[in-house]
Amino acid sequence: MKRTAKLGHGTTPARSRTAGRARSGTPVNVTSAGMAALTPTSRSTAPRRLRDAMGRFATGVTVITTADPDEGVHGMTANGVLSVSLDPPLVLVSLGRCRMAEILPRTGRYGISVLTAEQQDVAAHFAGQHTLTGAPRFHWEGNLPFVAGSLAQLGCRVTDVHPAGDHVLWIGRVEHMVHRDGDPLLFYAGRFAGISPRAG
Repeated sequence: MKRTAKLGHGTTPARSRTAGRARSGTPVNVTSAGMAALTPTSRSTAPRRLRDAMGRFATGVTVITTADPDEGVHGMTANGVLSVSLDPPLVLVSLGRCRMAEILPRTGRYGISVLTAEQQDVAAHFAGQHTLTGAPRFHWEGNLPFVAGSLAQLGCRVTDVHPAGDHVLWIGRVEHMVHRDGDPLLFYAGRFAGISPRAG
């Protein structure tokens, strides 16, 4: 089983107008809307800071899969997944430099499996960690593999590819989808998490 990993997002800084200073002492620019923008001093730490900031946006966790006739099934853990359109049904997966991005131009299709809270070991496995006992189990639909027991499964055919900074957005038209109720696995601040029940 080949594995690649990715958990991240991207953004574009606003253009600056006036200067200010952060509490940490790092110079920043302040836009006309009062938002901090990057300066040459802070730009070198921007990727880490952006990852930390976006890490406070809790997401679900998915495994992206595709099947290559010559190399078999490839899967990767990803949270850069979102719905683009309901009609037509479109979703996208954001990929950096990874094996999956090399394979998709050949296969032209990918599956999205939304993981349950009980599938943290599966998420870790496809993120490159060796925590899963035995081989991962797949459910096949239309020549696409999906993680068995996942909350939702979407089979997609690639329709558009858009470079965006250091990532590429792979837009897919949904051709297969099923879902069930259950507790999702979440990703927050660099760690896997679950939904905590309300007190009282």
